[in-house]
Amino acid sequence: MQTAWGWLPAIYLFLGGMGAGALLVAAAFEFYGKRYQYEFCPTALVGATVPGPLVILGTILLIFDLGAGLREPWRIFYMFTHFSSVMTWGVWLLTLFIPVSLIYGFLEILDAFPAARQWLRTRRWLRWTAFLWNLPLRRTKRVFAGIGSVLAVGVAIYTGILLSAVGPAIPFWSTRVLPFIPIPMMPVLFLVSALSTGLVLTVDLAATLAIGPMEQRVKSLPWIHMAFIGVKTLLLGMLLITALVNGGSAAQSAREIIAGTHAVVFWVLIVLPGFIFPFVVHAYAAGLGRHSLVFGVGSGVGIVVAGLFLRYLILVSGIPAAL
Repeated sequence: MQTAWGWLPAIYLFLGGMGAGALLVAAAFEFYGKRYQYEFCPTALVGATVPGPLVILGTILLIFDLGAGLREPWRIFYMFTHFSSVMTWGVWLLTLFIPVSLIYGFLEILDAFPAARQWLRTRRWLRWTAFLWNLPLRRTKRVFAGIGSVLAVGVAIYTGILLSAVGPAIPFWSTRVLPFIPIPMMPVLFLVSALSTGLVLTVDLAATLAIGPMEQRVKSLPWIHMAFIGVKTLLLGMLLITALVNGGSAAQSAREIIAGTHAVVFWVLIVLPGFIFPFVVHAYAAGLGRHSLVFGVGSGVGIVVAGLFLRYLILVSGIPAAL
């Protein structure tokens, strides 16, 4: 069992992934015009405004977890200069993603609430914001949505790349997609999980609670969720099977997950709420054309909980290679 990384890293890996996924969903609504089909679009509003604060919170937790970085914060600046380090890539991604996502969120607020723009005009101490009054708002917003989307993909896969880079020390984290394909599984799995939790946050939770079940606005929503669940099931199954085939410490990690120390977390807190229950709910909704508010929100909460525990389980199940 790996003991150096525990709940704090799991939480900031989760927050970073969900924030990135939420921004990608909002950007998709923006570019495909779904954002402007209705007078109020909570999916775009939450997807644009929440990622920045989520990633900031995750970054604060990261600083707390650094130890030396917390006691001697000036040492964090050295992390910007080692460009061969995966940690440096992550620091730059976060440094760029946070302001871009905050600006995107601010522009979305101005677009969604014209009164906010008017409020800026009436405050003398905010005269410096006068350039916003005649700003081509939606065109500018799309620029930041595009830049933010590229950075969001980087943030989502970076956490998996970071774990994969530890490879030789903890073989399970560097398990390939397939033994004969030299692509690590973790970045792919974390990207799909980020998209899934981002979709849940912006659509199943935020939009559903604000305006009711979303099947009327997004007809293919149940099928999208079932597709994500199917892809995550495939990727997670491939990860465990490939680890078992590889043998050694990687196989030991997989066995601990499936039937060992971490089996309860895997089956009760990941598979059941994040895979089985949501799939049944959305399969029923696809057949019926709708599902109840309770089941819709419940499946969303289950996917979010499973996303958090999946990252925790991957971290704690990493067993160092035998010397």
